[in-house]
Amino acid sequence: MKIIKEKFKDFMLSYTEDELFYRRLYEAEQKHPETFAQYVHSLDKNFIERRQLYVPVLHDTWFPYISENDFFQTNTQNIYIAKHNRYSPVYLHEHEFYEFFYVYTGSCINTIKGKEQTCQTGDLCIIPPNTKHSIAVFDDSVIINVMIKSSTFHGTFFELFNNNNVLSHFFSHTLYEKTENNYLLFHTQSDHVIRSLLEDIYIEYYGHKKYSNSLLDSYLLTFWVILLRHHENHLESFLNTTHPHLAVLDILNYFQANFMDITLSSAAEHFGFSVPHFSKLVKDHTGKTFVQLIRDIRLEKACRALKTTNLSISSICEIIGYMNPEHFNRIFKKAYHMTPSEYRRIHKYG
Repeated sequence: MKIIKEKFKDFMLSYTEDELFYRRLYEAEQKHPETFAQYVHSLDKNFIERRQLYVPVLHDTWFPYISENDFFQTNTQNIYIAKHNRYSPVYLHEHEFYEFFYVYTGSCINTIKGKEQTCQTGDLCIIPPNTKHSIAVFDDSVIINVMIKSSTFHGTFFELFNNNNVLSHFFSHTLYEKTENNYLLFHTQSDHVIRSLLEDIYIEYYGHKKYSNSLLDSYLLTFWVILLRHHENHLESFLNTTHPHLAVLDILNYFQANFMDITLSSAAEHFGFSVPHFSKLVKDHTGKTFVQLIRDIRLEKACRALKTTNLSISSICEIIGYMNPEHFNRIFKKAYHMTPSEYRRIHKYG
Protein backbone atom coordinates (compact mmCIF):
# COMPACT_ATOMS: atom_id res chain seq x y z
CA MET A 1 0.00 0.00 0.00
CA LYS A 2 1.35 3.40 -0.98
CA ILE A 3 1.47 5.86 1.94
CA ILE A 4 0.40 9.41 1.05
CA LYS A 5 1.69 12.31 3.16
CA GLU A 6 -1.68 14.09 3.22
CA LYS A 7 -3.36 10.96 4.60
CA PHE A 8 -0.51 9.81 6.83
CA LYS A 9 -2.37 10.35 10.12
CA ASP A 10 -5.38 8.38 8.91
CA PHE A 11 -3.04 5.60 7.79
CA MET A 12 -1.37 5.45 11.20
CA LEU A 13 -4.67 5.54 13.11
CA SER A 14 -6.10 2.61 11.14
CA TYR A 15 -5.65 -0.83 12.71
CA THR A 16 -3.43 -3.46 11.12
CA GLU A 17 -4.30 -7.15 11.12
CA ASP A 18 -1.76 -7.76 13.88
CA GLU A 19 -3.16 -4.95 16.02
CA LEU A 20 -6.69 -6.31 15.67
CA PHE A 21 -5.41 -9.70 16.84
CA TYR A 22 -3.74 -8.12 19.86
CA ARG A 23 -6.79 -6.00 20.70
CA ARG A 24 -9.07 -9.06 20.65
CA LEU A 25 -6.56 -10.94 22.82
CA TYR A 26 -6.37 -8.04 25.30
CA GLU A 27 -10.14 -7.63 25.50
CA ALA A 28 -10.68 -11.36 25.94
CA GLU A 29 -8.32 -11.38 28.93
CA GLN A 30 -9.60 -8.13 30.49
CA LYS A 31 -13.35 -8.58 29.95
CA HIS A 32 -13.71 -12.35 30.16
CA PRO A 33 -10.89 -13.77 32.30
CA GLU A 34 -12.98 -16.82 33.17
CA THR A 35 -12.98 -17.98 29.51
CA PHE A 36 -9.58 -16.63 28.48
CA ALA A 37 -7.90 -20.05 28.52
CA GLN A 38 -10.48 -21.41 26.08
CA TYR A 39 -10.07 -18.33 23.89
CA VAL A 40 -6.32 -18.84 23.66
CA HIS A 41 -6.84 -22.52 22.87
CA SER A 42 -9.08 -21.53 19.94
CA LEU A 43 -6.48 -19.20 18.36
CA ASP A 44 -4.94 -20.04 15.00
CA LYS A 45 -1.44 -21.17 16.00
CA ASN A 46 -0.22 -21.16 12.40
CA PHE A 47 -1.25 -17.50 12.05
CA ILE A 48 0.55 -16.63 15.29
CA GLU A 49 3.74 -18.37 14.15
CA ARG A 50 3.58 -16.96 10.63
CA ARG A 51 3.09 -13.39 11.85
CA GLN A 52 5.56 -13.85 14.74
CA LEU A 53 3.01 -12.64 17.27
CA TYR A 54 3.63 -12.73 21.00
CA VAL A 55 1.10 -14.49 23.23
CA PRO A 56 2.58 -14.75 26.75
CA VAL A 57 0.68 -17.90 27.73
CA LEU A 58 2.05 -19.63 24.62
CA HIS A 59 5.62 -18.31 24.82
CA ASP A 60 7.87 -18.71 27.86
CA THR A 61 10.24 -16.02 26.58
CA TRP A 62 10.06 -13.69 23.61
CA PHE A 63 13.37 -12.42 22.20
CA PRO A 64 14.71 -11.08 25.54
CA TYR A 65 17.91 -10.06 23.72
CA ILE A 66 18.05 -9.14 20.02
CA SER A 67 21.30 -8.93 18.07
CA GLU A 68 21.86 -6.66 15.07
CA ASN A 69 22.44 -9.62 12.75
CA ASP A 70 19.15 -11.22 13.77
CA PHE A 71 17.14 -8.02 13.47
CA PHE A 72 18.55 -6.33 10.37
CA GLN A 73 18.14 -8.69 7.45
CA THR A 74 20.61 -7.16 4.96
CA ASN A 75 23.98 -5.42 5.01
CA THR A 76 22.49 -2.33 3.37
CA GLN A 77 19.67 -1.85 5.89
CA ASN A 78 20.73 0.74 8.48
CA ILE A 79 17.34 1.50 10.04
CA TYR A 80 13.98 -0.09 10.63
CA ILE A 81 10.85 1.97 11.26
CA ALA A 82 7.35 0.82 12.17
CA LYS A 83 4.29 1.66 14.19
CA HIS A 84 4.31 0.01 17.62
CA ASN A 85 1.55 -2.62 17.70
CA ARG A 86 -1.21 -1.31 19.92
CA TYR A 87 -2.49 -3.69 22.60
CA SER A 88 0.52 -5.98 22.17
CA PRO A 89 1.60 -7.63 25.45
CA VAL A 90 4.33 -5.81 27.36
CA TYR A 91 7.70 -7.53 27.54
CA LEU A 92 11.05 -6.36 28.84
CA HIS A 93 13.86 -6.76 26.31
CA GLU A 94 17.18 -5.30 25.23
CA HIS A 95 19.08 -5.21 21.97
CA GLU A 96 22.43 -4.58 20.35
CA PHE A 97 21.30 -1.51 18.40
CA TYR A 98 19.85 1.93 19.05
CA GLU A 99 16.14 2.66 19.23
CA PHE A 100 14.07 5.76 19.54
CA PHE A 101 10.32 6.05 19.76
CA TYR A 102 8.09 9.03 19.09
CA VAL A 103 4.58 9.51 20.48
CA TYR A 104 2.67 10.51 17.35
CA THR A 105 -0.71 10.72 19.10
CA GLY A 106 -1.90 9.92 22.60
CA SER A 107 0.43 8.45 25.22
CA CYS A 108 2.31 5.34 26.29
CA ILE A 109 3.97 3.86 29.37
CA ASN A 110 7.73 3.65 28.89
CA THR A 111 9.70 1.51 31.35
CA ILE A 112 13.49 1.79 31.54
CA LYS A 113 15.58 0.25 34.32
CA GLY A 114 12.38 -0.52 36.22
CA LYS A 115 11.23 3.10 36.18
CA GLU A 116 7.88 3.85 34.55
CA GLN A 117 7.24 7.08 32.67
CA THR A 118 4.11 8.28 30.93
CA CYS A 119 5.12 9.78 27.58
CA GLN A 120 2.72 12.17 25.86
CA THR A 121 2.21 13.35 22.29
CA GLY A 122 5.45 14.81 20.94
CA ASP A 123 7.74 13.02 23.40
CA LEU A 124 10.76 11.32 21.83
CA CYS A 125 12.94 8.87 23.73
CA ILE A 126 16.38 7.69 22.57
CA ILE A 127 17.39 4.30 23.97
CA PRO A 128 20.97 3.06 23.43
CA PRO A 129 22.09 -0.58 23.15
CA ASN A 130 21.93 -2.98 26.10
CA THR A 131 19.19 -1.07 27.91
CA LYS A 132 16.33 -3.17 29.28
CA HIS A 133 13.03 -1.48 28.43
CA SER A 134 9.41 -1.91 27.37
CA ILE A 135 6.55 0.13 25.91
CA ALA A 136 2.87 -0.29 26.81
CA VAL A 137 0.03 0.99 24.58
CA PHE A 138 -3.50 -0.14 25.40
CA ASP A 139 -5.64 2.43 23.60
CA ASP A 140 -5.74 4.18 20.20
CA SER A 141 -2.42 6.01 20.76
CA VAL A 142 0.14 5.82 17.94
CA ILE A 143 3.82 5.28 18.72
CA ILE A 144 6.49 5.21 16.00
CA ASN A 145 9.55 3.02 16.65
CA VAL A 146 12.85 3.56 14.83
CA MET A 147 15.67 1.01 15.19
CA ILE A 148 19.17 2.09 14.08
CA LYS A 149 22.37 0.08 13.69
CA SER A 150 25.13 1.14 16.06
CA SER A 151 27.46 1.31 13.06
CA THR A 152 25.19 3.95 11.52
CA PHE A 153 25.78 6.17 14.54
CA HIS A 154 29.49 5.65 14.10
CA GLY A 155 29.47 6.21 10.35
CA THR A 156 26.70 8.75 9.79
CA PHE A 157 26.57 10.91 12.89
CA PHE A 158 30.25 11.46 13.67
CA GLU A 159 29.82 15.14 12.71
CA LEU A 160 27.90 15.59 15.95
CA PHE A 161 31.06 14.86 17.93
CA ASN A 162 32.47 18.17 16.74
CA ASN A 163 29.87 20.04 18.78
CA ASN A 164 29.67 20.33 22.54
CA ASN A 165 25.98 19.46 22.84
CA VAL A 166 23.81 17.02 24.74
CA LEU A 167 23.68 14.48 21.91
CA SER A 168 27.44 14.47 21.42
CA HIS A 169 27.93 13.85 25.16
CA PHE A 170 25.26 11.15 25.11
CA PHE A 171 26.68 9.41 22.04
CA SER A 172 30.25 9.56 23.32
CA HIS A 173 29.22 7.85 26.54
CA THR A 174 26.98 5.20 24.96
CA LEU A 175 29.18 4.52 21.95
CA TYR A 176 32.56 4.44 23.63
CA GLU A 177 32.07 3.97 27.35
CA LYS A 178 31.04 0.75 29.05
CA THR A 179 27.65 2.05 30.20
CA GLU A 180 24.07 0.83 30.07
CA ASN A 181 20.54 1.88 30.99
CA ASN A 182 20.95 5.40 29.59
CA TYR A 183 18.27 7.34 27.78
CA LEU A 184 17.32 10.79 26.56
CA LEU A 185 13.70 11.97 26.58
CA PHE A 186 12.90 15.06 24.50
CA HIS A 187 9.60 16.91 24.95
CA THR A 188 8.98 18.22 21.41
CA GLN A 189 5.25 18.78 22.07
CA SER A 190 3.58 20.14 18.91
CA ASP A 191 6.74 20.67 16.84
CA HIS A 192 5.39 20.21 13.30
CA VAL A 193 8.88 20.10 11.74
CA ILE A 194 9.91 17.09 13.85
CA ARG A 195 6.58 15.42 13.19
CA SER A 196 6.79 16.03 9.44
CA LEU A 197 10.38 14.74 9.24
CA LEU A 198 9.37 11.49 10.93
CA GLU A 199 6.48 11.14 8.49
CA ASP A 200 8.93 11.61 5.60
CA ILE A 201 11.31 8.99 7.04
CA TYR A 202 8.43 6.54 7.45
CA ILE A 203 7.14 7.10 3.92
CA GLU A 204 10.63 6.87 2.40
CA TYR A 205 11.34 3.65 4.27
CA TYR A 206 8.26 1.89 2.95
CA GLY A 207 8.51 3.44 -0.52
CA HIS A 208 11.54 1.27 -1.42
CA LYS A 209 12.68 3.74 -4.04
CA LYS A 210 16.11 4.02 -5.64
CA TYR A 211 18.82 5.50 -3.38
CA SER A 212 16.48 5.08 -0.41
CA ASN A 213 19.15 3.98 2.08
CA SER A 214 21.34 6.99 1.34
CA LEU A 215 18.39 9.35 1.63
CA LEU A 216 17.32 7.80 4.94
CA ASP A 217 20.82 8.37 6.37
CA SER A 218 20.55 12.04 5.35
CA TYR A 219 17.06 12.34 6.81
CA LEU A 220 18.27 10.97 10.14
CA LEU A 221 21.16 13.39 10.40
CA THR A 222 18.81 16.27 9.56
CA PHE A 223 16.40 14.96 12.16
CA TRP A 224 19.03 15.02 14.94
CA VAL A 225 20.15 18.53 14.01
CA ILE A 226 16.57 19.87 14.05
CA LEU A 227 15.90 18.05 17.32
CA LEU A 228 18.90 19.75 18.92
CA ARG A 229 18.17 23.15 17.42
CA HIS A 230 14.58 23.16 18.69
CA HIS A 231 14.67 21.06 21.85
CA GLU A 232 18.12 20.80 23.39
CA ASN A 233 16.72 22.45 26.53
CA HIS A 234 13.50 20.41 26.61
CA LEU A 235 14.73 17.03 27.80
CA GLU A 236 15.19 14.59 30.63
CA SER A 237 18.11 12.19 30.79
CA PHE A 238 19.64 9.41 32.77
CA LEU A 239 23.32 8.85 32.07
CA ASN A 240 24.81 6.00 34.07
CA THR A 241 28.58 6.37 34.10
CA THR A 242 31.15 5.50 36.74
CA HIS A 243 33.60 8.16 35.49
CA PRO A 244 31.71 11.49 35.49
CA HIS A 245 34.83 13.68 35.65
CA LEU A 246 36.73 12.21 32.73
CA ALA A 247 36.69 14.40 29.61
CA VAL A 248 36.16 11.45 27.28
CA LEU A 249 34.48 13.69 24.74
CA ASP A 250 37.58 15.90 24.49
CA ILE A 251 39.77 12.86 23.88
CA LEU A 252 37.42 11.45 21.24
CA ASN A 253 37.12 14.83 19.53
CA TYR A 254 40.92 15.02 19.40
CA PHE A 255 41.07 11.52 17.89
CA GLN A 256 38.44 12.50 15.29
CA ALA A 257 40.37 15.63 14.29
CA ASN A 258 43.81 14.01 14.13
CA PHE A 259 43.14 10.43 13.08
CA MET A 260 45.37 10.58 9.97
CA ASP A 261 48.73 10.91 11.70
CA ILE A 262 48.00 10.57 15.40
CA THR A 263 50.13 8.27 17.59
CA LEU A 264 49.65 7.07 21.13
CA SER A 265 52.71 9.05 22.15
CA SER A 266 51.54 12.31 20.53
CA ALA A 267 48.04 11.95 22.01
CA ALA A 268 49.41 11.25 25.49
CA GLU A 269 51.68 14.29 25.24
CA HIS A 270 48.78 16.48 24.08
CA PHE A 271 46.74 15.58 27.18
CA GLY A 272 49.72 15.70 29.56
CA PHE A 273 49.89 11.99 30.45
CA SER A 274 52.61 9.40 30.27
CA VAL A 275 52.10 6.86 27.48
CA PRO A 276 51.34 3.88 29.80
CA HIS A 277 48.89 5.92 31.89
CA PHE A 278 47.10 7.39 28.84
CA SER A 279 46.88 3.95 27.21
CA LYS A 280 45.27 2.49 30.34
CA LEU A 281 42.98 5.51 30.75
CA VAL A 282 41.65 5.12 27.19
CA LYS A 283 41.09 1.38 27.59
CA ASP A 284 39.47 1.68 31.02
CA HIS A 285 37.01 4.37 29.95
CA THR A 286 36.13 3.23 26.44
CA GLY A 287 36.62 -0.53 26.52
CA LYS A 288 38.90 -0.23 23.46
CA THR A 289 42.60 0.27 22.96
CA PHE A 290 44.02 3.37 21.31
CA VAL A 291 44.79 1.34 18.17
CA GLN A 292 41.21 -0.01 18.01
CA LEU A 293 39.67 3.44 18.39
CA ILE A 294 41.80 4.99 15.64
CA ARG A 295 41.16 2.01 13.40
CA ASP A 296 37.39 2.38 13.91
CA ILE A 297 37.50 6.11 13.13
CA ARG A 298 39.54 5.52 9.97
CA LEU A 299 37.18 2.79 8.81
CA GLU A 300 34.18 5.04 9.46
CA LYS A 301 35.74 7.72 7.25
CA ALA A 302 36.55 5.10 4.62
CA CYS A 303 32.96 3.83 4.56
CA ARG A 304 31.62 7.34 4.11
CA ALA A 305 34.06 8.03 1.27
CA LEU A 306 33.20 4.73 -0.42
CA LYS A 307 29.49 5.55 -0.28
CA THR A 308 29.60 9.24 -1.19
CA THR A 309 32.60 9.78 -3.52
CA ASN A 310 34.19 8.32 -6.64
CA LEU A 311 37.69 8.42 -5.19
CA SER A 312 39.85 5.39 -5.92
CA ILE A 313 40.46 2.86 -3.17
CA SER A 314 44.14 3.82 -3.04
CA SER A 315 43.24 7.51 -2.67
CA ILE A 316 40.81 6.77 0.16
CA CYS A 317 43.43 4.57 1.78
CA GLU A 318 45.93 7.45 1.76
CA ILE A 319 43.39 10.05 2.93
CA ILE A 320 42.45 8.09 6.05
CA GLY A 321 46.05 7.47 7.04
CA TYR A 322 46.96 4.04 5.65
CA MET A 323 50.00 4.05 3.40
CA ASN A 324 49.72 0.40 2.39
CA PRO A 325 46.55 -0.45 0.37
CA GLU A 326 46.97 -4.18 1.01
CA HIS A 327 47.09 -3.57 4.76
CA PHE A 328 43.98 -1.39 4.49
CA ASN A 329 42.16 -4.08 2.50
CA ARG A 330 42.96 -6.72 5.13
CA ILE A 331 41.74 -4.52 8.00
CA PHE A 332 38.60 -3.51 6.12
CA LYS A 333 37.70 -7.09 5.19
CA LYS A 334 38.24 -8.28 8.75
CA ALA A 335 35.87 -5.57 10.05
CA TYR A 336 33.11 -5.78 7.41
CA HIS A 337 33.60 -9.27 5.92
CA MET A 338 33.95 -7.80 2.44
CA THR A 339 36.50 -5.82 0.46
CA PRO A 340 36.25 -2.02 0.06
CA SER A 341 35.22 -2.53 -3.59
CA GLU A 342 32.42 -4.91 -2.59
CA TYR A 343 31.28 -2.47 0.13
CA ARG A 344 31.12 0.37 -2.42
CA ARG A 345 29.15 -1.75 -4.87
CA ILE A 346 26.60 -2.72 -2.22
CA HIS A 347 26.19 0.64 -0.48
CA LYS A 348 26.87 3.42 -2.95
CA TYR A 349 23.53 3.24 -4.72
CA GLY A 350 21.51 1.65 -1.92
